[in-house]
Amino acid sequence: MSSLEDRLDRIESKLDAVLAAMKSSGGGARSAGGSAGSPGGDIDADIDGPRGDPEVRFMPKRWTGPDCKGRPFSQCEPEFLDLLADAYEWFAQRDDESNAVDKNGGPKSKWSRLDASRARAWSARLREQQGGAPAPAPRSRAASPAPAARRPSAPDPGYGRAPQNDFGDATDNDDIPF
Repeated sequence: MSSLEDRLDRIESKLDAVLAAMKSSGGGARSAGGSAGSPGGDIDADIDGPRGDPEVRFMPKRWTGPDCKGRPFSQCEPEFLDLLADAYEWFAQRDDESNAVDKNGGPKSKWSRLDASRARAWSARLREQQGGAPAPAPRSRAASPAPAARRPSAPDPGYGRAPQNDFGDATDNDDIPF
């Protein structure tokens, strides 16, 4: 029995060491997609790697500046990269909602999130090089427009009219025989 207790004590001490290491490194949330808004850590190593400077494949609809399609992220404006990252996050959210998978059977959204984090990292790096303002915080669901401002998924049952009451007012057509 003491052998089992010794093993449990060793496991507990190792777990304590791992938790202490995670706390000291910022919670361990730093991964290719986890630290999208802040430059540094794994994402800096990623954007300096062979696939870290991808080519822009599309133009976000809200972008009003020059066309950047076909250019690498490192040659784009930081504001454009912020919009591009928002678009990639939207793609990832849509892929999560539809449970889309890639050709290997993994979640397709991870690739969009990776591109979004690369775009944000390049935006932050370019702003730092230009001595500009820090990048805006990534948009989240809470920052999206209010539900009333969104396009409804189906028309409202009253089609803009005030709700009818059950007292048989002039707009009540329940007694039409067809």
